[in-house]
Amino acid sequence: MSEYKIFWGEAHDNTYQFATMPVSIEEVYRRAASHLDFYAAAYYTAFAGAFIEGGHLSETDRPYELILEGWKDQKRLDKEWAEVQEVSRAMNCPGDFVTFPGYEWQGDGSSGDHNVYSLHEGLPIFRVNTIAELYECLKGYEALAIPHHTAYRPGRRGRDWSVYNEELSPFAELYSIHGCSETDEELIGLRQNSHMGPGQGGGTYQDALDRGYHLGAVCSTDNWGDMPGHYGNGRMACLSEKLTRQDLWKAFKARRVYGVTGDRILIDFRINDSVMGSIIRVRDKRVIRVRVTGSDALDRIEILKNGRVIETYCHQGRWELPKPGQRSRFKVRIEMGWGPRSNELEVPDRRWHGELTVAGGRIIGFEPCWVSPGHGQPQLQGSRATFDMVSSSRNVKGRSQNANVFEFESDISDTLRLRLNGLEDSARVADMASSSRILWYKDECVKMLEERTGLKPGSAEREDIYYIMAYLAKIHRVIPEAGYSTELMYEDDEPLNGETNYRIRVEQRNAQRAWSSPIWVHP
Repeated sequence: MSEYKIFWGEAHDNTYQFATMPVSIEEVYRRAASHLDFYAAAYYTAFAGAFIEGGHLSETDRPYELILEGWKDQKRLDKEWAEVQEVSRAMNCPGDFVTFPGYEWQGDGSSGDHNVYSLHEGLPIFRVNTIAELYECLKGYEALAIPHHTAYRPGRRGRDWSVYNEELSPFAELYSIHGCSETDEELIGLRQNSHMGPGQGGGTYQDALDRGYHLGAVCSTDNWGDMPGHYGNGRMACLSEKLTRQDLWKAFKARRVYGVTGDRILIDFRINDSVMGSIIRVRDKRVIRVRVTGSDALDRIEILKNGRVIETYCHQGRWELPKPGQRSRFKVRIEMGWGPRSNELEVPDRRWHGELTVAGGRIIGFEPCWVSPGHGQPQLQGSRATFDMVSSSRNVKGRSQNANVFEFESDISDTLRLRLNGLEDSARVADMASSSRILWYKDECVKMLEERTGLKPGSAEREDIYYIMAYLAKIHRVIPEAGYSTELMYEDDEPLNGETNYRIRVEQRNAQRAWSSPIWVHP
């Protein structure tokens, strides 16, 4: 993908969702900048707590059994929106970290939820009820309205696709912490928010494509925690020439975007040399080329034509470890956390210091897989990488594990060694590729339980308490480049009856997924 670079961002982080934020808005942006290329904070315009008075919703910050949503009062909207835009403007740094001001719009719930982004600060918050009214208000502004969790019931916070403007909504969010809105098959169902019900047909992403809409695909977290872009709940990729607002915006409008669940899976998808998001004319056969570089072992790649899988490429079983003497690239995921839950023991955040070395090799890159803040950028120096991490039992949605994926170059006979908080494991790369390994901080757990609960060493009724309450680190199986990278070509010479869309789905062996934006072909 020589003409474009892939930049990673968060396009749906709900700032000011509740009456008080856990940290300042400035700190939210700093946390985003620690591991993302671009960030669009979706300022939350609705209040999250309410009671009913005379048939109308009234805002409250007190807990009530009925958690309903409606517009915040105008004074609060003006104050918070001004604060978000001020920080967005101040934190925008072309070439390093790019920001976009944005807010979440729900209207009266009948048109589905949308995130409204602007190229520049100064966009008003439009208090209108329907997407048709919002589209009308946005005319004349450099703004976008991106629908999310579209597969809920149409007209009830799901997307009603009968009204659509592809200039203002060039792509949709098909995966987030809510689940997946690609179809209503529920491979990854919309099951996280019980108030909004299950997913159903009518408002899915595929429903929009079936209507003939030119709609790209992204993933975002719909974050409710304290770490923008937290790993595993959606992330947006953008194919852009440069990391500036103007270049990214140009890519947004051209649908040169795609989405991943967490791992930064690289996708180069083309038809007759046109990239994803394109609308092209092809007289004869369509030559589909796909190049994928994952963060773990690849499982399968699917090519879809008008929503139907026309080719499934299974990568498992098609690769082997390189032979001794054949220098290759590898990836290894170092994951750490676990430990006591927040409702079990009051413990401080766990700090980790590690050193990864590959004797005779070279560490060439890393990928952050972070669910909480406070980590340092790993320092890569030849054959050695040092890193500092933090894990917390108070993380969003109960996940306490953070990870880095390191890419290195070596021979399979070279030794890979991890030193982490006083424990160490080392073996040949070939042996590390055969199975994963666990570092168990048992002695530390024994001491912690004695100090905090009075449990004397050796007196526990069941010894497994020293495992389930202990901090752990996992060295995931080492994967060679042949396992996480592949290319394929497929030719489709079936006559086209009209405009046809093609797109790509990717799944790794660790269940991380990616969805490309389509390419539309006219005969």
